[in-house]
Amino acid sequence: MTDSSTIFRFDRDLYIPEIDLWLDSRRVKPFGFVSHAHTDHLARHKQILCTPPTAEFIEKRIKPTDYQLLKFGQPLVLDDYTISLHPAGHILGSAQIKIQKNGFSLLYTGDFRLEPSKTVETFEFVETDVLIMETTFGQAQYRMPSKQEVEDRLVERCRHLLTQNKIPIVLAYSLGKGQEALKILTDAGLPVAVEEQIVRFVPTYQKYGVEFGPFEKFDRNNLRGKVNLLPVNYRFHRFYKRLSNGYTIYLSGWGMEPYAERRFGVDEVIPLSDHADYHQLFKLVETIKPKEVYCTHGFPQFVNELKAAGYRAKILENAEPAH
Repeated sequence: MTDSSTIFRFDRDLYIPEIDLWLDSRRVKPFGFVSHAHTDHLARHKQILCTPPTAEFIEKRIKPTDYQLLKFGQPLVLDDYTISLHPAGHILGSAQIKIQKNGFSLLYTGDFRLEPSKTVETFEFVETDVLIMETTFGQAQYRMPSKQEVEDRLVERCRHLLTQNKIPIVLAYSLGKGQEALKILTDAGLPVAVEEQIVRFVPTYQKYGVEFGPFEKFDRNNLRGKVNLLPVNYRFHRFYKRLSNGYTIYLSGWGMEPYAERRFGVDEVIPLSDHADYHQLFKLVETIKPKEVYCTHGFPQFVNELKAAGYRAKILENAEPAH
């Protein structure tokens, strides 16, 4: 009989032993699924299973390797297993993986977001028997404002700063959130200068249909009159701290925490998040109604709340069936 205990196990990483497939392992493996190209999900496996956009991003981050490319919804048959990838809504090309055998199915989300974005494929709800889900924001305090509200706040803040002859410095992850912020700002008609770590991924976004307004290359000697969009590591640089009229904005879902500005050392944190918030996490489970739920990268209390709602849920520590 096929069930979760026969399909997968957890050995520091998720593993499908019968087809020797590892899921988002940070350790180099012969065959690894990479849900998206953020470095905390990435290793230079001998062969990488991923979507075409993810492969292009990986090529810019690690040495070349071999790829098994799958478009969304395209089936891959390996022995008795059928594998398919589905949009996760996290960054461009990010994928959930569904693994089926003998009518039994397992879905691993990787990082995901339900709310639509201007730069990412829309999340797909996929029926499954077992759900293994990322739960980063699995506490009630992480109920994010609407996407439109957050985007409007970013645009209005930057526009106001420019009218006050201030220098807006927006800090975002170089892959994913950087391009999303660029899309939001240029769609609003704001002048934007972008640092190379963000720019280098833009051609892949354009290749897959994401259009950006005009922008220029970032020049630290020419900051005035534009929004300066920089990767997050720039918050440790000193050049803008010496500016009397600079204003730093950090884009992160952790902006819902008290004292977020102090934590990140910036003037303001705007909660532009590429992860599902507390409400969206529950919505995923309530929508697809899996028989078992395993939670990763989150808070233990979220598992308890799923149990209280009647779901068989547990923290992913090993491959024993949930209770």
